[in-house]
Amino acid sequence: MCNKHRGGLFPADIGRPTLGVKLLGGAVSRDKYFIEGLAMKRASRAAELMHLLPQLRDPQSELLLLRSCMGIAKLFFGLRTCQPIHMEEAAMLFDKEQREAVEDIVVGGGPFFRDLQWRLASLPIRFGGLDLYSALEASSYAFVASRAQSLVLQDHILRDSGLCGMDSDFDNALDGLHGTISDFDVSSFTSKDTVPPKAQHVLASALFSKSVQDMEVKFDMPTRQKTIFGCLQAPHAQDFLLAIPIDGLGQHMSPVEYRTILRYHLMIPLFPIDEVCPVCRKAFLDTFGEHVVHCKELPGFKYRHDFVRDVLFDIFRRAGVSVKKEAPVNFLTDLLERRSTLKPADVMVYGWVGGKHACVDLTGVSPLVRLGVRPFTVGQAALKVSSNKVTKHEKACYDNQHAFILFAFDTFGFLAPEAVGLLHKVQKVMHSNVMSPRSMNIVFTRIGFAIQKGLAAQLVARLPSIQV
Repeated sequence: MCNKHRGGLFPADIGRPTLGVKLLGGAVSRDKYFIEGLAMKRASRAAELMHLLPQLRDPQSELLLLRSCMGIAKLFFGLRTCQPIHMEEAAMLFDKEQREAVEDIVVGGGPFFRDLQWRLASLPIRFGGLDLYSALEASSYAFVASRAQSLVLQDHILRDSGLCGMDSDFDNALDGLHGTISDFDVSSFTSKDTVPPKAQHVLASALFSKSVQDMEVKFDMPTRQKTIFGCLQAPHAQDFLLAIPIDGLGQHMSPVEYRTILRYHLMIPLFPIDEVCPVCRKAFLDTFGEHVVHCKELPGFKYRHDFVRDVLFDIFRRAGVSVKKEAPVNFLTDLLERRSTLKPADVMVYGWVGGKHACVDLTGVSPLVRLGVRPFTVGQAALKVSSNKVTKHEKACYDNQHAFILFAFDTFGFLAPEAVGLLHKVQKVMHSNVMSPRSMNIVFTRIGFAIQKGLAAQLVARLPSIQV
């Protein structure tokens, strides 16, 4: 089109909306009221969907849908394209409704869902949260990242207009973000030549890392809460949250089981008062259920072990690996009693290590046993029991041309290195033998869910009948 037909940057006869247009759910406009109005409509519709969640009567499915289909994704395009100050009211409404939705999922209208629980829920899974992002928090980094990444394209499109570089909207948003993460160098976001490839991921990671560092002081966390928060951030600790409800794979919990596990992870009391354990009579049943988890005399302790073993066996079987459960081994024979002194292998995997059969022994521990007696390190309980069992059984297996693999885990989902290595190998075999998405950690998700389902059975068995 010839320049004489242009009225500025665009052709003179092109349609020009007075206030702006809607594109992919977000506003393309400079008008404050148009942006705010469109954002509020978007947030209100998301809230309406959240109000329908309780009709499912299944907390596991509700949380999965809230995170995947009804969460921050409903607003993200607007958060990336519109100035944070114009999105603030809509973001606050969205956060209020999302908090009420997750509160209903976790406690079902009960008490103890406070600011700490909401802060935990709004963290990414890798930081120990439920992956329910706060829209208000996301608005601080989404707009900056989007504008910084599109700076090259913007300069190209506007190359003949005389406009270049960033405007005051970007500068104000960047200043606000820098005030939140003052220790992070944001100077690379001011030039198109230095913007990181994954700008939004970089900024979000910096923001959440700062939030995690400040949480212990902000919420005045006691030792137990600090310990649990550390456990939740361990690799694979929150994998169970990604499990799609499938009864045939053991990937579904009853409403009371799933709510109980969420409460346990979010540090919400489970029992009304402390009382003496009715079975062992040696300790108190604390309000958070720690004694229930590690008391070997209470019902459900062996169920957790057996359930994880059964799921691991099923994973091997579905991957096409030759395997046997509770396989008898007779390596350690007492010459006087003429009987085996070594218990059956939880799972025997044939030809697994260099052609040798592997005896896989499962052991689950609570990381909170004797908490405060010694300095705490995430995973130390599982690593200690792993070392002890390897010392006890590995040589006997080796002498009899078998491999010994200890599958140690704790109640928050931490996996010892040997267990991680085993699962990675199984997953590779599964990808080779079975059609499965290579991007999904199916094996880790199933094991993580099995650990939490077994733990839920222990806790639910001791819940007051009125809660069940």
